[in-house]
Amino acid sequence: MVGLLLICLSVIALNYFKSDKTEKGENAEAKESKIPKVEEYGGIHLKKVGDKVRQKTWGTFTLLETKSINEAFELAPMVITVKDIRRIQLSSLTDEAKEELKSYTGLSFEDAYSIYYKENLSMEEIDQQAALSKTDIDEEVSYLEITYSVENRDSKELQFFSMENVTFNDDLTYDVPSKNFIHSGDTFMGTKKVSRSDYQPGELRKGTIGLLVDPEANFDRLDSFSFTTDDIADGESHELLVDGTSFEIPLKGK
Repeated sequence: MVGLLLICLSVIALNYFKSDKTEKGENAEAKESKIPKVEEYGGIHLKKVGDKVRQKTWGTFTLLETKSINEAFELAPMVITVKDIRRIQLSSLTDEAKEELKSYTGLSFEDAYSIYYKENLSMEEIDQQAALSKTDIDEEVSYLEITYSVENRDSKELQFFSMENVTFNDDLTYDVPSKNFIHSGDTFMGTKKVSRSDYQPGELRKGTIGLLVDPEANFDRLDSFSFTTDDIADGESHELLVDGTSFEIPLKGK
């Protein structure tokens, strides 16, 4: 009799937890279904903190923090205008999106080469070391987004890379060409100096940069931002015209 009672209680408990789990799953799906869906890059649809949007075949974007900058920085004759710097969370990522983002973690091939070339490793072995350094993307991951524009105010063609390195909070530093996972506008023009299209006289380009935040970085607030530019060179002769420089933007109070 006692055994039968225990079996009945076990069945009741199992059904209860199964029902509770199903209900939670259905509630989560219902909430997800209410999020607006878009085809293009989801970040452009986020206007205020808390906004969410679902990019089809990719994942859900949530705006965590935003800093409106709208400041111009001149390295004559190039002018870089930083529009916004934002922190965005990605969730409900597809397997394809996770795999794509994984390629932007760990060492780039260039990083691995600088570390391992002295060990007389072959190019294939160095590439393997870079691959081994990559980390899987969790169910949720955040990234830092920079929107900006670059204008060539000269009358001749110029070679330039506006943001080669960027640093957040004086601590988190990125090599933009290898870590930026958003290729649109200016950054779509080529992620390496040798592959970039030169700026034509008077040309204005807009760009968006996306940089993953390492979950172990414990990054929860934007306090400062700085960036280092490439040198400016003549587009035809490749003669050095202006040395690259760094600019810093305090973000507290913005």
